[in-house]
Amino acid sequence: MIAATSRLILPPQAILWGLLLVNGFLIALMLALAKAATSQGLPAVSYAFWQTLIAGLVLLLCSGNRRTVFQPRLALYFLISGLTGIAVPNAIAFYLVTKLGSGYTGIMYALPPIFTFLLATSLGLERRNWVRLTGLSIAVIACTWIVVQRHAEISNANLLWFAMGLIIPAMLSIGNVYRSVAWPENTKPMVLAAGTLLASSLALALFAVFSNTHLLPLATHHQLLGILLLQGLLTAVTYLCAFELQRRSNPVFFSQLGAVAAVFGLLIGVVWFKEHYSLTIWLGAVVVMIGLRIGNRAAEPSQS
Repeated sequence: MIAATSRLILPPQAILWGLLLVNGFLIALMLALAKAATSQGLPAVSYAFWQTLIAGLVLLLCSGNRRTVFQPRLALYFLISGLTGIAVPNAIAFYLVTKLGSGYTGIMYALPPIFTFLLATSLGLERRNWVRLTGLSIAVIACTWIVVQRHAEISNANLLWFAMGLIIPAMLSIGNVYRSVAWPENTKPMVLAAGTLLASSLALALFAVFSNTHLLPLATHHQLLGILLLQGLLTAVTYLCAFELQRRSNPVFFSQLGAVAAVFGLLIGVVWFKEHYSLTIWLGAVVVMIGLRIGNRAAEPSQS
């Protein structure tokens, strides 16, 4: 019996990669649902608000000690983490997904590794490693190639949309490093995920008020409400996995989550929305994976 139980215990590295793959798929699925909802007229900010509010409440109800979320010592952590990791990048992503497609928007989530690596090395969280830098640079160059190709394939595409897309990896990189550096002691990932999501929903609600955006337009129908509820539940699982992944790994390994989401985003775009991508874009996605693999082999993620 003991021997059978021991065989069921997965090695830490397998758990890390499992969390990375599951998390990446969920992020890509979230973008697909966002496109389905925002294309029906729901503002991106409103969608992001309900997504984070529902997810935050679900995790809050599931957490053992709910009072921990409201401790003053965690307020700043929740605010910065919520703005950089969820509110700003998601609101932009949900807006761009209807303009540029779920595949392209997913690619923006693949760019944070190199920015995270540079931030982490400058703060002393990562050692300078030229092999790793080379691998991550290959991935970023491949992403840039995909963006250029995608722009050529989309007629009447506004260059400002592509520029806005770069805000997504910039904010995610800052969030990746901040969450690791400022991780509160003796606080469970579920509590941190719940507080971050609720802080994000509050920031989005304030933005909606100042921009005169209706959080729930009167014309909202039952199908759209169903998508909002499903998105909220998926988001709760997604960010619970994300905080658990971040607890077990380092900022650079965690930042590769976006590359996995980008590949899944391309696949979902083809299967669900019948988006078409040229062979060069698919080759670019393969090169992204190769570059990240080279960067990964240069340094193993820390375990805890």
